[in-house]
Amino acid sequence: MKYEKMCRDILTIVKKDNIQDVFYCVTRLRLSLKDINAVDKEALAKIDGIIQVKEVGNQLQLVVGSNVQKIYEEFCQIAEIDQKDPVAESKAETVKASGGSIPSRILDTLSSIFLPIMPVFVAGGMLKSLVLILTVFNLVPSDNGVVIVLNAIGDVPFYFLPFMVGYTTAKRYKLNEVFGLMIAGCLMYPTLLNQTAGASIPFLFFNIPAYSYASSVLPTLLCVIAFSYLFKFVDRFIPSNLKIVFSAMISFAIFMPILLTVVAPLGNYLGVLLSNVTLTLFSTVGPLAGALFAGLMPFIIMAGMHSALGPIILQNMTTLGYDFLLPAFFINNIAVAGSTLGASFKIKNAKMKAAAISSGGLGIIGITEPALYSIDVKYKQPLMGAVVGGAVGGALYVILGVKCYVYAMPGIFSLPAYLHSGNNLIYCIISLIVTFITAFVYSLIMTKDLDNE
Repeated sequence: MKYEKMCRDILTIVKKDNIQDVFYCVTRLRLSLKDINAVDKEALAKIDGIIQVKEVGNQLQLVVGSNVQKIYEEFCQIAEIDQKDPVAESKAETVKASGGSIPSRILDTLSSIFLPIMPVFVAGGMLKSLVLILTVFNLVPSDNGVVIVLNAIGDVPFYFLPFMVGYTTAKRYKLNEVFGLMIAGCLMYPTLLNQTAGASIPFLFFNIPAYSYASSVLPTLLCVIAFSYLFKFVDRFIPSNLKIVFSAMISFAIFMPILLTVVAPLGNYLGVLLSNVTLTLFSTVGPLAGALFAGLMPFIIMAGMHSALGPIILQNMTTLGYDFLLPAFFINNIAVAGSTLGASFKIKNAKMKAAAISSGGLGIIGITEPALYSIDVKYKQPLMGAVVGGAVGGALYVILGVKCYVYAMPGIFSLPAYLHSGNNLIYCIISLIVTFITAFVYSLIMTKDLDNE
């Protein structure tokens, strides 16, 4: 096994009996531990192959790069731990209530809900990008069956968004996932969706307002969270042999109408408010907002705060038909790639030079953590190069009015998502080129020769 030594070294330090669970995400092997203080973090950081060790609540997150899945599989095999289904990755973001601040726990909760569904949005976005290429360049007529079917498949993640959020939220709050789907179904039921705007449905002594929640995220999320606590409260008082019959029936009959009356409209209002606030921010102080957002993105990513922006991006996509935050992620990725590749010309150590070149290349396709942790943070000036390049590119893309019209992973392969009438794609490419050159040149000039590393 290629990573056997690395996995055994990790296990020797962490100890098998101290491990509660093991997960992985894009670049990190995540260990949920019984006693995190019993682990020598400095010794872990010295293991060959580990880029950085991060402590989050009761988790140790080992940044190991893009081969994380193979490392995870070998680690589980050596430690004799059952591997989890990829969907269970949502648990990897969960931090025990006893650890971390309230804002940190909110961010972790949002991550655990939205990270598992991001792959389907990337898949749908790339399919819609393919459709754009086929139609814009007249390769296939817009009424062709191929276009119709591919476009329909690409729309599925957005059309059924409440169901996906309902499932992952229920999983996060240890509620039967099927109940999460049922709650989403209540919000999406045609009787509510087809009501005339402003109409309401009388229910006993109050009226249930009728809204379309088809393109919303927060209504389902808040309803499932509230229902999880209410259901568990009811379930405590039902005899064990009657739970399957009465617990869900009573909970849905009593509480779902209340959730439809209060919580779902509140979630709808908050979702629209978040989208409007960010839109106002970018429309009033646009270039400054773009510079700050894209320039500080490396720190936002390292703090794990980028996941909290998922609901806003999805809300923008479904209500506006485009998003103005995804271009900032794209700008950041190219800035990190440029600064890291610039630093590679000044790094003398052969191993670190190779790491800078490979991780810089990953940044171009949309994966920046290896570059951030292995090169940019270590050598300092490449990190500043990413900030400077991101700020310049962030201001420029807002000035040029660049928007993303399809949800896609922000990397070089997502360029078709910027195809639209006018010069949107050209302006996007110009912004990316300026970003790359700025970050590259800054890092090339400012990075010191580190032949002793």
